[in-house]
Amino acid sequence: MSQEAPPTPEAPPAASPAAVEMPFQAEVQQVLSLVINSLYANQEVFLRELVSNASDALDKARFLALTRKDVTEQEGEPAISIKLDDEARTIVIEDNGIGMTRDEVVQNLGTIAKSGSLEFLKAHAEALRASQDKDGAVKLIGQFGVGFYAAFMVASRVDVETRSMLPGAEPVLWRSAGAGTFTVATGEREHPGTKITLHLKEDTREYTKAWRIKEIIRKYSDFVHFPISVNGEVANRKAALWSLPKSQVTEEQHAEFFRHVTGGYEGEKPLWHLHVSIDAPVQFQALLYVPEKAPPDLFQRDRRAIRLYAKRVLIVEDCDKVAPIYLRFLRGVVDSEDLSLNVSREMLQEDKALKQIETQITKQVLKGLKELSESEPEKYATLWKEFGKVLKEGVSVDWKNKDAIADLCRFGSMNTPEAELVSLKQYVAAMPESQKEIYYLTGTSRRSLEKSPHIEAFKKRGYDVLFMTEPVDEWVVQGLNEYDKRRLRSIAHGDIDLGDKDEKADEKAGEQIKSAVSAVKATLGDRVKDVRASRRLTDSASCLVAAEGDLGVNMERIMRMMGEDAPQAKRILELNPESPIVKNLSALAEKDPSAEPLKLWSELLYEQALLAEGVVVDPAKLVQHIQDLLVQASNAAVTR
Repeated sequence: MSQEAPPTPEAPPAASPAAVEMPFQAEVQQVLSLVINSLYANQEVFLRELVSNASDALDKARFLALTRKDVTEQEGEPAISIKLDDEARTIVIEDNGIGMTRDEVVQNLGTIAKSGSLEFLKAHAEALRASQDKDGAVKLIGQFGVGFYAAFMVASRVDVETRSMLPGAEPVLWRSAGAGTFTVATGEREHPGTKITLHLKEDTREYTKAWRIKEIIRKYSDFVHFPISVNGEVANRKAALWSLPKSQVTEEQHAEFFRHVTGGYEGEKPLWHLHVSIDAPVQFQALLYVPEKAPPDLFQRDRRAIRLYAKRVLIVEDCDKVAPIYLRFLRGVVDSEDLSLNVSREMLQEDKALKQIETQITKQVLKGLKELSESEPEKYATLWKEFGKVLKEGVSVDWKNKDAIADLCRFGSMNTPEAELVSLKQYVAAMPESQKEIYYLTGTSRRSLEKSPHIEAFKKRGYDVLFMTEPVDEWVVQGLNEYDKRRLRSIAHGDIDLGDKDEKADEKAGEQIKSAVSAVKATLGDRVKDVRASRRLTDSASCLVAAEGDLGVNMERIMRMMGEDAPQAKRILELNPESPIVKNLSALAEKDPSAEPLKLWSELLYEQALLAEGVVVDPAKLVQHIQDLLVQASNAAVTR
């Protein structure tokens, strides 16, 4: 937007003898320059501001008519009229609301940041508190009094013709080119209300087009509860679905409104919706939807798609402050009477009310999703398939609600068919009495985890293992230490107690392969943290285990993919005491600790453990070791 001062308008009509020229107050030219050039990010919001002011005036008129008997009655039904004249290059916005007296015109339009709405609320505070008529309550938008001056973004001159409902009020004409002064004169308006005429600049002529004005109304003011006509045709829908009782909103209306707020195509409908109305500790209403399909930008964490309204007027189209980041798949609207707005209404202050709205929305959405998972598990399964990866993020970022989010999480598991998922609640309910912990394994795919040597002992005992195959799962298990008083335990970390530990048997098994352990340690040196007998292996000869508290191999892989420095941590190599390979290696090492095959076998036990984790540090070296082993085996076969 141009930073230059508004162009000098054509000469205004001659002022009447009663006209008085007055200066704006409070260094007005500098403030007007700010309003015109910097305050609003989008020029088209001038119409939103003027329509909102007209809506406020109609609300005030209704309130005065209810509380005073001596005011002048409104002429006709409350309404806002917009008339466009392309030839004259004007926009006329008129309401039959409360209007203004001469003193109010000077005070409200002559002083920047002097809000008539705010003054009205202060003056009638007692009556407002006493009013029991909820439908008649005054709901005003303007709180800083600069919205009117947005008109000068598009107009070279603004004329205001107004007449107050108060008894004895005279009609008033206010006129200004926004250049430091304004004139006030006796007007000719016969009935209460206000008419604003914008004489548009040459480069803003687009706003004389009916389609453009209707487009702006539909975007910002579609749900203002008074009819807004453009050249005689009503342009707003007026009925805000979120303000209606839930029982009065049909599925067809939900589908239509969902398409309205998402820009969807005919036939699209939401997978799930939530209608919320909260009165305390903060007042707001919300109508939220979950789409049937995840949008392409779902994993852009700064993308939000909830519209924020204040008293039915759009304030922020994509608001990031009314729902947490892990609920960014929600679509819909939030409308509140209690928000504190900055002067432009385009940026919300970090205030208590907004935080409370986010808290309440989070609580209601999580509660609603839990009810859906219990009442319509198939529909919830569809929702989880599309948005579960995002919802899981909440476990690690929202500690207050992590238990509620954990209830909603679904995972694959060793004992669950591949096409099905299990909840933590279902997992716990199916645990054998001897099982004390919730076991899980992270990795890149179900298929790789099904072949992991780490699950062998669990499969033998009938203990289920959760398969966590999504990158976000690594953060889930960090944020969720326990569930239902049972610890979540990685079967690829530390020493595992499966509830049937026999120290004497373990000591005996370890003693039987101590020569193998010593030989492998000597070969591998500091490439491993330790070598020990395993209790988790039943078939495989070896596996690698991360020490308690160390990063697992899957987490290291994810960090490297994210471009972070993640050097491979040293792991513990476990050997299966029942494996013929390990037994033979131990027997050979006991017989001849310097035997040549010991080094090769040790290397291969380590490398096959790496392969089981999907890691190949040196492929050429592995191939060479396999070839050497084949040579030894073939030589032994020939010499028999």
